Amino acid sequence: MNDLLKYFEDLFGIEMAVNPLEKQLLHQLPLYITATYNVHETTIYGQRICLLIDKNFNNVSPPDQLLKQMVFVKQKVGLPVVYVFGKVVSYNIKRMIQKGINFIIPGKQLFIPALVMDLRAIPKTLPQNADTFTPLAQFLILYHLQKERLDDFTAKRLTDKFMQPYRSTSRAVKNLEELGLCRLTGGKENHIQFTAKGKNLWKQAQVFFQNPVERILFTDKTLDNNQICLSNINAMAHFTMLNDEKKRYYALGKTDTKNFTFETNKYEGDNVIELWRYNPYPLSDAGFVDKLSLYLLLKDDNDERVQGELERMINQIQWLEE
Repeated sequence: MNDLLKYFEDLFGIEMAVNPLEKQLLHQLPLYITATYNVHETTIYGQRICLLIDKNFNNVSPPDQLLKQMVFVKQKVGLPVVYVFGKVVSYNIKRMIQKGINFIIPGKQLFIPALVMDLRAIPKTLPQNADTFTPLAQFLILYHLQKERLDDFTAKRLTDKFMQPYRSTSRAVKNLEELGLCRLTGGKENHIQFTAKGKNLWKQAQVFFQNPVERILFTDKTLDNNQICLSNINAMAHFTMLNDEKKRYYALGKTDTKNFTFETNKYEGDNVIELWRYNPYPLSDAGFVDKLSLYLLLKDDNDERVQGELERMINQIQWLEE
């Protein structure tokens, strides 16, 4: 808080008051907001604003989620909403600016398009030769975060482990390097060294993830769960307090359609088949898709209950560490 007050004073040349949001407005907000942020208010040039000050001060959610939360809180309290973070990596700053998200990073940047204010020194961004994960690169980083650390693996060792073409594996490793998430060390056979661990690596990778589902099909058949994972609301019901549905959501790799011995169609059916960009089975947990892929699948869902449970699920993950 002191950093924020000093930053305001440096910018505007006056002392500014930052106080807890009045209780009547605070009670309009759900627990997942008040558990994540200290909710305060201040006035800038006569405009009263709501401040969402991250309790960890360095814990930045994905920009798409920040935008949804910002709009939601504004509707509830009737004030412009501005995030306050301690530190944000450069590519997330760029994404937040692109999406028009109001934010303050004390000592570094203030960007409040709602008040037509932009005081910043635009940071350098990552090289532009890659801006998203290849399917295999996404699989590798999710496997590394949840199943087994892949530090010191070579492309050849990864190829053998996951039975993928060497060219695809080599490209995936290069993709991770280009996005700044790993370094390649050693001689002729480069070894992967990820640049961060656990939750920090997950946060740094957020901007590059794709929704794991490439397309969906429908079927009236109930499938055998052998080598097939349950996904979507079925997996949410398994991992969280949400209720399950009768409809089954099956997750398969997009190349698995050649093995189908049952009828499917593109428009309707009792159950849903999600065709994933990568094979979900090696990441699965007790017959359900992995938690991080599930988050990526549902993070843009409009249901507030789903959003709240997703956040709780992520916060409860035991990250792999050395």
